[in-house]
Amino acid sequence: MKKFFFVILCLSVYSLFAQSKDANKILDGVKQKFAKINDYQVDVNIKVDVNFIKMPDRKAKLFFKQPNKTKFQADGFAMLPKQGFSFSPVQLLKDDYSAIYVCNEVIDGKKLDVIKIVPNNDTSDVVLSTLWIDQSINAMSKVETVGKKSGNIIIDFKYAGNNNSLPYEVKFSFNAGGDSPIPAIPEKDKNNTNNMKQMGRGPIKGSAILTYTNYKINQGIPDSFFVEKKK
Repeated sequence: MKKFFFVILCLSVYSLFAQSKDANKILDGVKQKFAKINDYQVDVNIKVDVNFIKMPDRKAKLFFKQPNKTKFQADGFAMLPKQGFSFSPVQLLKDDYSAIYVCNEVIDGKKLDVIKIVPNNDTSDVVLSTLWIDQSINAMSKVETVGKKSGNIIIDFKYAGNNNSLPYEVKFSFNAGGDSPIPAIPEKDKNNTNNMKQMGRGPIKGSAILTYTNYKINQGIPDSFFVEKKK
């Protein structure tokens, strides 16, 4: 609790020196643009680099429907933060939070607005999120999240064209703690006993690059498609 209020205090003081921009208005622009996408499906190529295990690249299909329905089809499950396959700003910003505008930065020639997000509920695992927003396309260019148990996750987005709300590449860099947000790996990728002993012990460092191709947007995926069939 004390740590939560300390973060709020520090950001409030810092915001006094920041340029005057409405953080919530900027975030509303991102959410409103993404809301135009009711559903999509896409092919995903997943390349994972983790500190203690080698895995082959994987191909998968991702299905999404507003506000939070997702389905993932693959021959096994790649090691990746659980929240990483879909990238809905609505999900990221769905809970009660305080948004503070910090500054603007120029990254790769693009002027980005930097916003800090602090959950107002101190029971959340997330302590602090930093968002880099490209207002020219109303989309997130980068997200950095600090979790109490899940460690640090940095997500970088790449888009094709100013009118595209969905990225063609997403890169995750993670440094997960003992309570890792990373799911178990497929049996065939369990190289040896030593590798398995490291699962759940100490930090897990690595990165994952997801490349998205063949988007099919607003094709009308039925809700029944996302219902898990009983075995």
